[in-house]
Amino acid sequence: AEQMAASEKLKIEAASLPATTNPTATVYVRNLGGVQVQIVTAYLFPVGSSAPLCDPVNPGVTINPGELKTFGITFTGCTTTSGHDYVIKLVTAKGTEIATTVTAS
Repeated sequence: AEQMAASEKLKIEAASLPATTNPTATVYVRNLGGVQVQIVTAYLFPVGSSAPLCDPVNPGVTINPGELKTFGITFTGCTTTSGHDYVIKLVTAKGTEIATTVTAS
């Protein structure tokens, strides 16, 4: 018998972003759902902008149910400025999106 696809439920618990060229963000993502989740795209936006600041990245991260995963995402083709706010957006293989705002430091 086929089972209904369980929904993905993710939460970014914490994130940090250095103020530098080609910054590596560190994110802490918890999988609150009952299915394994693959993070396939990461974006970095200036707050209030719909245009990504950096090139999109494929973090290639898999998060198991109940797991808190810490991973780095190196963005290229951009520079972050200390004291400015940015949005880190993650997209899963199934299209679920989560985002968090961080201040570069």
